[in-house]
Amino acid sequence: MLELYHWEPNGACARVMIALAEKGLDYRSRYVDVLSFEQCEPEFLKLNAAGETPVLVRDGEAFTESSYICEYLEDAFPASPLMPSEPLGRWKARAWQKYVDDHLAAAVSDLAWRAYGAQAIKAGDLQAGVERMPVRARRDAWTRLSTGLDDAEADRARDRIRLWAEKMETDLQSAEWLAGPYSLADIAVYAYAAYLPKLTPELVNPTATPRTVGWLKRMSERPAVKAAMGAGRNSDPFAVAAPGPEHVRWG
Repeated sequence: MLELYHWEPNGACARVMIALAEKGLDYRSRYVDVLSFEQCEPEFLKLNAAGETPVLVRDGEAFTESSYICEYLEDAFPASPLMPSEPLGRWKARAWQKYVDDHLAAAVSDLAWRAYGAQAIKAGDLQAGVERMPVRARRDAWTRLSTGLDDAEADRARDRIRLWAEKMETDLQSAEWLAGPYSLADIAVYAYAAYLPKLTPELVNPTATPRTVGWLKRMSERPAVKAAMGAGRNSDPFAVAAPGPEHVRWG
């Protein structure tokens, strides 16, 4: 039996939850409330010393990092493949996953935390929780956002999202999905992009990004995506947020 330690089906957790559903794999859900800092509990840290969700456990082996978990599921359970069969498509799928990891995830997470997450934790509880985090990078990420995202940081995040939207419109010119057939690329992007019509409506809307809006609709209508979205505790997993990864430094 697979076990998945996860928070809400957004961001990194959504990637794994959608992949599991697409492959029709049953798993035992282990909900970890990251806004209550359950990821800092000793039992969870035994699975992932970094104190980050999601964690997939199979036969006593704990797998971390959402991109790599999805790749593991693809290799371990090849039925219902989520990677293209030909080399160019596989390259596109991996390139999009890296784009999410290096650029999109942090930008969306920053703006989502500013809009939804900062009000969810009392200042004293936030400071106490941050002090329990075992990894400095995570403490720094939460501390940076605990004082609020300033306007310059928010503008930089919107710039990254604008560049992402341009890339989406280009890549969707000749195909319904990002790597040719539906793949882990679509799952990775959707896990963050589903925030954006409400979070940055000036950047993602039917006029400015018609192909992206159509793609979001196709994604939301997939039975596996619907199943994953119903596996959290919030009626709308894209109306809650936690601090995401640190930004990859770029020019």
